[in-house]
Amino acid sequence: MPMETFREAVLRLVTIVPKGKVVSYGQVAAAAGQPRAPRQVGAVLRSMSGEESQRVPWWRVINSQGYISIKGNWTATKEVQRELLLREGVAVSPELKIDLQTFGFSFKTF
Repeated sequence: MPMETFREAVLRLVTIVPKGKVVSYGQVAAAAGQPRAPRQVGAVLRSMSGEESQRVPWWRVINSQGYISIKGNWTATKEVQRELLLREGVAVSPELKIDLQTFGFSFKTF
């Protein structure tokens, strides 16, 4: 079986994050075997096709401080990410901060 690429690992890992939970870009990078590549996780998520962005819950990935920090495009904005998280029951402050103690997910527990 061929080895999984970093991109494939990122998409697979983000898909594992349950509804109502969030992870950081750094957590995804570390779980994908590249702990120093959180920015590349963001790049992978930004590069998703329309079909992938319907299947992969990109909105569940935030920064390590608990903030929505997406550097999105015209379809994926901080406001869109906030709304998608709110629909899943994730509390988001007016400053776009999420309590990681309450809503954080660990790949170690999966």
